[in-house]
Order: sequence, then structure tokens, then C-alpha cells
Amino acid sequence: MFGETPRERSLFYLMMAQLALGFRGGIISPILSLYIRQQGMSISQVGLLGTASILGWLIFEPLSGVVADRIRKKWMMVFAILGSTIVYALYPSASTFRHFLVLYFAMTSVMSAYAIALKALQAELLPKEGRGRTYGRYLSVISLGGVVSPFIGGWITENRGYTLPFYLSALIGVGGLTAVLLMDYDDKATKDSATRVGGGWRTLFTASLVGIYAVRGLYIFNLIFRSNFLPIYLHESPRFNASETQIGTYMTLIRLAVAGSQAFLGTLCDRYGTKRMIVVSVSVMGATYLGLVYGQGLALLYVIGLVQGLFMAAADLGMMMHLMSVMPESRTGMVMGIYSESENVGGIMASPSLGYMYEGSGAEASVLTVSAVLFLTAFLSVLMVREKDG
Repeated sequence: MFGETPRERSLFYLMMAQLALGFRGGIISPILSLYIRQQGMSISQVGLLGTASILGWLIFEPLSGVVADRIRKKWMMVFAILGSTIVYALYPSASTFRHFLVLYFAMTSVMSAYAIALKALQAELLPKEGRGRTYGRYLSVISLGGVVSPFIGGWITENRGYTLPFYLSALIGVGGLTAVLLMDYDDKATKDSATRVGGGWRTLFTASLVGIYAVRGLYIFNLIFRSNFLPIYLHESPRFNASETQIGTYMTLIRLAVAGSQAFLGTLCDRYGTKRMIVVSVSVMGATYLGLVYGQGLALLYVIGLVQGLFMAAADLGMMMHLMSVMPESRTGMVMGIYSESENVGGIMASPSLGYMYEGSGAEASVLTVSAVLFLTAFLSVLMVREKDG
């Protein structure tokens, strides 16, 4: 499928970069909040660190969207990978809240350039015919990069300490950088088109686009909770009392379900449309959080992980496929910037509120809140997600 044209070769190298960065992020995913917790940070401070992280996206993703329509996206990705590699290498030396605050903000500030360039390139490089099938297969391959890495990160941490995984992640980033440098797709034509085409801001805020912006902004509550609080909840909750390796196993099962389902889910998107997939998947995700509150035991946790992986993949794929289907082709960078900004607005609300609720009302109250927000998101998806305008 890849290699015959500059577009196909660039999509292949983009996939290789995502494999490397997915593996890198997976190593850190089960341990970062636990490492911060071990340095004496409170749950509220963990929430504030999440807010600092979101601020990096909030401030720089709109700027990255503007820049992505004017320069080669390849060089934005190179800058981001280099910067994030340095941040990973600095984590083991951090010990105070101020240090972590700077690192959280720096990581998302530089990665905003990568995220916007990546999403815009995906929209430009994926073929229009059978896009869902191709995108699903693409996601299945890049998901393999993160299938075993959470288990590896948890196991290394439990047996070798918290320092080694961060240095290993920094080293793996070099592989992603090499793949990006090999991309030969020239998006100059897209830049020129974005400069010429009119329509102004109205083309970026049609009813179809506004609907998916709003849904994505609420859905981000789930992702914020997972990255900042869920490992702590699983580690400290008497219902699960999970070790670092067990948390890594749970996250590995999620990623395994994601990797194994996305090609099939992409075909479903082509056949049945994106709206149904969004509504069903977000609803099931809300139900899985109820299982984390009212269930117990590692066996149930692992089953929930598999279910969450399947329906997280469906939700993310459905939302992105819907966005690609309704966005103006000449404004990919700006649309992706606003889409990401809706995530940031949701994250700014989610991170501190979930942190204070966790500490003030108990861990289960914060989990139930995430579940309620997901059910609300599903309801709004029924009302607001429109396949097309007019």
C-alpha cells in the first residue's frame, strides 16, 4: 500500500514515526503520575500539573495550526521530537512541584507542533476513497508501538526504579526523528491553496464542525482522568490495589484491543457512518467507569481494559473520520488547531476539577464524574454531530 508515490512513502514514514513515539509514550504512561506522587505531590497538585500540561496545548496549538498551513509540516515535527526528547531526559532530575510544572508545560508546548502537523498530514495523505478502511489499518499498525510498552514501563519501574524508563523513552524518540526526516512529501501546494482560498473564519465554524468540536471537548475528560489520575486510583484503591506491573498490564490490554480493532472499525465507519460509532462508543466508555467504581479484582480490571480499548478506538476513529469528512481541504492546519483547542478547553476544566474532587470528595466521586460526562457527551453527539451541512 505504501511506497509508489511521494504521498504513499510519506504516509509510510509517518506511520513509522508514530510507531516509535507510541512506544515511547507507552513506556511512561503507567508510571508518570506514580513517580510524581512518590515525590510527595498531592492529588490537587497532580491536577494542577495536568492544567499546566493543557495550557501548553491551549496556547500553542492554535499558533501551530496557523503555521502548519504556511510551512512544511515535516520541520514542525522535527522540532517537536527534539524538544520532547530533551524533556523526557530531564524528568528523572525533577523533584519539586515547580520542576514538574515547567516540564509538563514544556512537553505539551513543543508537542503541539507535532500533534497539529501530524493530524494535518494524515488528512492530506490519506486517500479519499476507502478512507475509513485505510485509516483504520494505519491506526492498527501505529497502535502496535504502544501495545507492550506500558507493561515494559511498569516492569522496568518495579524492578529497576523510575529513572531508566525516562532515559529509554528519550532514546526511542531518535527513531521517530529519523522516520520524519525521510518523508519526501512536499505540502507546498496545500500551503499555496490555504493562502489563496477565501471564506475566512466561516469555513472553520460550520454547524458540522462546531458539533464535533463540542463533542471532542467534553470527551477529553476521559483522557485527562486516564493520564493524570487513573494509575493513582488503581494503585491506591482497595478494590484493585494494583502494582506498577499490573497497571502496565491493564494499559497494555487497552492498547492491544485498540491495535486489534481499528482496521475493522475503519471499515464500519465507511459502511455505517461516523455518528453511530461516536454515540455507541462514548456510551459504553461511560459504563466501563461504573465498573471501576462498583467492581473489584484484577480479573475484572483486565476485562474492563479490553472493553475500554475497543470503544476508545471506536470513539477516536469516529471523531477524527467525521472531522476529515466535513473539514475544508485547504484549511487542514487551522481546522486541526481548533479541534485540538476544543480538547484543551475541556482539559482546562477537567484537570483541576477532577483533582480537587478526587482529594475533597473521594476517588470514586471523580470516577463517577467522568462516567457522567461521557454519558452527557453521547447525548450531545446525538443532537450535534451532523454528517454534513445543509
